[in-house]
Amino acid sequence: MAGGSNSIGLFTDALGLILTSVMTEQRRDDRWLLLVLLCLPTMSILLSTNIVMASLVPIGKAFPNVPSIGEWTLIVYSLTAASLSIPAGDLGDRYGLRRLYTYGLIIFIAGACLAAVANSASLLILGRILSGVGSAVLAPVALAFMNRLFSGKEKPVAFGYWSASVTLGTVIGPLLGGWIESVSNWRFVFPAAAIPTIFALVMLYRLPTYASNQKLPPMDIRGFIGLALLPFLTLYTITMGSGLTASILITLLAVIVGLFFWTWRHLHVSNHPAINLRRLLHAQWWRPSMLQLLIRCLFMAMLVLLTGYFHSIQGKSELDSTLALLPFCLAVGAMSFTSGFACKRLGVRRLMVMTFLIAFAGALTLLSVDAIGFRWMDWLAVVAVGVLVGNTAQLSRLAMANFPAEESMRGASVNTLIINLGLSLGAALPTLVRSIKLPQLRLSDIIPKQELLDIMHIEIMVLILLFSLGLWQAFQIKEYSDSSQQIVRQN
Repeated sequence: MAGGSNSIGLFTDALGLILTSVMTEQRRDDRWLLLVLLCLPTMSILLSTNIVMASLVPIGKAFPNVPSIGEWTLIVYSLTAASLSIPAGDLGDRYGLRRLYTYGLIIFIAGACLAAVANSASLLILGRILSGVGSAVLAPVALAFMNRLFSGKEKPVAFGYWSASVTLGTVIGPLLGGWIESVSNWRFVFPAAAIPTIFALVMLYRLPTYASNQKLPPMDIRGFIGLALLPFLTLYTITMGSGLTASILITLLAVIVGLFFWTWRHLHVSNHPAINLRRLLHAQWWRPSMLQLLIRCLFMAMLVLLTGYFHSIQGKSELDSTLALLPFCLAVGAMSFTSGFACKRLGVRRLMVMTFLIAFAGALTLLSVDAIGFRWMDWLAVVAVGVLVGNTAQLSRLAMANFPAEESMRGASVNTLIINLGLSLGAALPTLVRSIKLPQLRLSDIIPKQELLDIMHIEIMVLILLFSLGLWQAFQIKEYSDSSQQIVRQN
């Protein structure tokens, strides 16, 4: 109960910090108040994933006739959000950001309410699909609005504040979900996740109405079908790969490869492609996007790795394991708040190289962790990795700058897809390492702590390789001028 009270206190304090920081930053400028409005749904999107994790077992008990129903409440939400993000981006550019934002808020809230009152597994899944549709709209809309509202030296700061809301939703979700489960039941986790979205809906009238782009060519239906199916099948294979038979896995991989080449060829020859491949092939887009993918993968893999260490090796409860992650998550949040100012002083390349070097040293330190517990240097290592993760908003800003204002929603949707793909890869990475190390492992098997620790060290070595790749690319990234970005946009 005390842990739950702490989680509520942390939620209110952190939300107050965002409000206070933004309001004192630019009291005279309504755009900074609008930034808070855009951060609220982002928190809900993350909460809708993390808050449900504490209720997977009770959901399974509520619908015992449906195997793995708890896990499927997470999977269908993530798959829907990822697969529809790019089509949603085109709709936002065509029909206006505010209109699509309104639809996204309503659909998200409706999905949460339906999941809360569901008396069957099918209604529960339908509610989660609706929330996923809302999430597919809200995440890129928030980024697109920010890309239009802010410019120049203000943009890095704004993106840093937005990134802090992502971290806040990640940290608060498991704590709030565990508290709700301890004092009530699983049905309340869904509307609780939607509370920030409800506030955003009430304040919706303050958002500017940007005119829709009437000059866009007809919709590329084939392209959008390919761009929806490709992330859906990819994320499904990543998420469920360890539980699939070899024949099914090979079939899925073959379908994904074939669909990739079909979609690529269509986008290449189409007169009006859903996504302009020339922009995606330019280093000004793919380099920050690649770093975004790597860092999101490292972030989620580190969360899963540390949770497994505290829970399975240290023997902590789920709530205590989540509390043990706070230094890592708070480092991410603190860096998110300050990354915009740091970027203005240091430049994006110097900032990324410095934080990659610090995180790389931290990962090397974690190779010596033992089963007894963390040393002070291990906690510093975890914080060092968190500092790197806090810079991802600046990478989103650089990647989205390759899209003109009238296609800001499309650029934001591609960025959202990169984020989702990185998080999914990171979540699957520890499971993949474990399945390779212990190919005959069954769910009922009990793994000795020392063997779990050995597997954890292997996982860290894999992460070190990813850190090395990211550091190599960080040395080559740069802050592009408006004129250079204009050349890419015209192409």
